[in-house]
Amino acid sequence: TMFSIAKESADPTRYLVGVIGLGLMGSAFASNLLSKGYIVHVHNRTKEKAEPLVAKGAVFCPSAKDLAASVDIVITSLTDQNAIDSVALRENGFLSSMRKGSLWIDMSTIDPSASIRHAVAAKEYNVDRLDAPVVGSVDLAAKGDLVILVGGRGEVFQKYDDFLNALGKTVLYLGTDGNGHKMKLDVNLYLGLIGESFSEALVLAEKQGFDASTFVEVINKTPHKNAFSEGKGPRIAQNRFDAAFSLNNLLKDLKLADGQAKETGAILPMSQVALE
Repeated sequence: TMFSIAKESADPTRYLVGVIGLGLMGSAFASNLLSKGYIVHVHNRTKEKAEPLVAKGAVFCPSAKDLAASVDIVITSLTDQNAIDSVALRENGFLSSMRKGSLWIDMSTIDPSASIRHAVAAKEYNVDRLDAPVVGSVDLAAKGDLVILVGGRGEVFQKYDDFLNALGKTVLYLGTDGNGHKMKLDVNLYLGLIGESFSEALVLAEKQGFDASTFVEVINKTPHKNAFSEGKGPRIAQNRFDAAFSLNNLLKDLKLADGQAKETGAILPMSQVALE
């Protein structure tokens, strides 16, 4: 079945885990695993970002290659496929130093065709790989309450099901390599279009003489309310635009979704507007 059930029996000391890329999400993944009793090695280009995790018990590794040689599971959480390429595959990439039969989980949001290419590279090194991008905020990541979208070989997914359930609350297996990354782009496309639709309706309401807060309250009293209108709506009404997810990253994801549309022949007119 696509949906996996969280199991309580996982032994937290079973795997040594490494996290490469300590941005908002990577740091939250590492923090969550430390809180559950895992031994976690971390690597980031700038060491400062690792300091709060080291204070919680993480082991800092000076290079991604060192980290990969000493753990059972490598988790990457980086900006895009170029960052993954340079850290994993290029000369001195970590993939070559991973133990045979160990696991690479890529939790970044990247181009699905690059994801498939990375899976092929991992196979050449006899390393298992899953793509496992996530849906949810940094707060949810730190608590292990994320939705994880998994692509990869079925038997690899089954083997590490318990571990994935430590990372997130809802783990959805979507099939072959790259499918996790494909679905992540579909989800973020939907998110981008919700933001666009909400904003246009809000602009019209204001032009008609309503306060932004009145529009937000009305929407949230209807069956059409959603996580965007309830979570971001009240902040937008107060002109508070502190980012939980940067516009640059959404732009990157909408561009990747547009690439998928061109590749598959999907015609998505509203997506073009949101992208512009």
